[in-house]
Amino acid sequence: MIWDDDKVLASDFETSGTEPEYALQPWRIPQGEAWATSLVWVKKEGRKFQDYGGLFPSKRVLRENLEMALDEKRRMLCWNALFDISVYMAHGLDKLVKQCKWIDGMLVWRHVFIEPEYEMTKGQKKSYSLKLAVAEFMPEHAGYEDEIDYHSTDPEDLKKLHDYNIRDNIYTHMITRHLWRILQEFPDRLRAMLIEADCLPMVAEANLHGILIDRLVASDLRQRLWNDARRGLEALSDHGVTEEVVRSPTKLAALIYDDWGLPILKENKGKKTGLISRSTDKEVLHELAFKDPRAKTLREYREALNNRTKFAEAPLKASVYNGDGCARPQAIVFGTYSGRLTYSSNQRAREINPKTGKERYTTLQTGWALHQEKQGADFRGIATAPPGYDLVEFDAAGQEYRWMAICSGDETMLSMCLPGEDPHSFMGARIAQIGYREMMRLRKEGDEKTKAIMEGRRKMGKVGNLSLQYRTSAKKLRVVARVQYNMDMELPEAQYIWKTYQDTYTGVPKYWKQQIALTKSCGYVETLAGRRVQVIGNWDGSMGWSMGSTAINYRIQGTGADQKYLALSVLRPYMIEHGIKFAWDLHDGIYFWVPQEKTYQAAADMQWLLNNLPYQKAWGIEPPIPLPWDCKIGPSWGTLKEWKGE
Repeated sequence: MIWDDDKVLASDFETSGTEPEYALQPWRIPQGEAWATSLVWVKKEGRKFQDYGGLFPSKRVLRENLEMALDEKRRMLCWNALFDISVYMAHGLDKLVKQCKWIDGMLVWRHVFIEPEYEMTKGQKKSYSLKLAVAEFMPEHAGYEDEIDYHSTDPEDLKKLHDYNIRDNIYTHMITRHLWRILQEFPDRLRAMLIEADCLPMVAEANLHGILIDRLVASDLRQRLWNDARRGLEALSDHGVTEEVVRSPTKLAALIYDDWGLPILKENKGKKTGLISRSTDKEVLHELAFKDPRAKTLREYREALNNRTKFAEAPLKASVYNGDGCARPQAIVFGTYSGRLTYSSNQRAREINPKTGKERYTTLQTGWALHQEKQGADFRGIATAPPGYDLVEFDAAGQEYRWMAICSGDETMLSMCLPGEDPHSFMGARIAQIGYREMMRLRKEGDEKTKAIMEGRRKMGKVGNLSLQYRTSAKKLRVVARVQYNMDMELPEAQYIWKTYQDTYTGVPKYWKQQIALTKSCGYVETLAGRRVQVIGNWDGSMGWSMGSTAINYRIQGTGADQKYLALSVLRPYMIEHGIKFAWDLHDGIYFWVPQEKTYQAAADMQWLLNNLPYQKAWGIEPPIPLPWDCKIGPSWGTLKEWKGE
């Protein structure tokens, strides 16, 4: 894993299109609406860089680039590699792309910088653009992109663009080499980065092809939500409610607190302005609904409005804009501080205001908020498999509960991770003060009324297990139960559940203390795979609690992210062999498009690989408990059914 100039080939595209914004939409290339203006790849030969490629490269030239990397056993190096990989694939070079190994200099920088979450959320999130990297690591070359016209057809401008692209590649090579050598001092971190890099072609392919939208389902959902919103507005119109008011937090606060006279339950302080505002979030409206039925109707009306915009209209709009019926939520690798993927749903584009002649930004709807999608089949049914494919989901069963059991070493938790056990029923039984085995028996053999009661107790246990392992207070538990699970929980009950949790899993509070102490001492926290984040600051100040939460949560949540990257890395050869495509990632699940004639055999094979991930070889640990993956199969996201290999 030591950097070797002879094993790296830096590559970069400059692109354009019939509209300037199409330059950043590789799916427009097969449509003839976007193209590669310049392709450059460079390699180090002695003390000098040798560059290849040219303007308006043909598919043959792109193939030569990839074949050189394969023939000379070099890793392909890019900055923001997902885009460049998508451009290669848009030219029909999927097979060669998937055979290559890749590095993303931008992600190497992220692994080196390891910024803390609480710093990212205080202000502007750090950018990892190549231009900023050049300014930081090679300041003598800062501004080299000035006066470059990315869309000109003038021969002189095109020559400048190509020369600029050559410099892009050289600087990418030099900066990544510098960063790589820093990571070499930390083999675990470097290994985690390389496992993550294995996933780049799969994620790039998903970004390129997108998700086919069932327009009928989406239209039906839009109509249903419009009807729900209309009924809510009709009920509230005599009380000063309009859509304009509901979409403005300031106007809504004035209506609720000044006109209706309801009590102020929560206030927020602006991060930038420092100004205090009266909250109208869903938690507040949920609590106000117990005091005034108008607040309940208002909450439902606003939810219908927001859901219609985000989960029906947005994917429909994206499927039309993209020109092929597909929405394209763009995956961002290492998109959160924990390492997990995140998704962007739109693209910003510059344009000239026809009235003023001034430059302005507009938002292009290319995808939708996939990472926030609702659970219901009527919502998820909008995402359907392309012709000839099934959708297969693999879900890391109880992922964070299992990693907490491993990290805390709590014997009770570990025992509840063994085959046949149900930790949510166990916690539900503890809360209800009945025997765990008796509860399991009644859930299976009791009459319908008894089964319903037992399911309610299990739900209570699930809320406790999922909500309390990260130091959640009893007060917060009450809010989560009421708002997210629609449970009529009062504070005394929440306090009882909070105490029961800590009495049951005594190793977890010990883990909290140990993890905070270790993080204070080291100045960082690591996942089991070696991914790291800084936690430096005043532990006794206003950020002390957030720093402690990072110390506790990151080791669990970050390890979950690393587990999914490892899963994709292990599945990659099988996917290539059988024509399986990565679709998306969400929470504990990863989703795939599988050719229909191979669906069930592939599901069995992939599940076996996932249930036997090489943690010892990849991370140097042997988990003391099973880490199983559940499987679901269906023709669309909304029709997935559990599959157990029958």
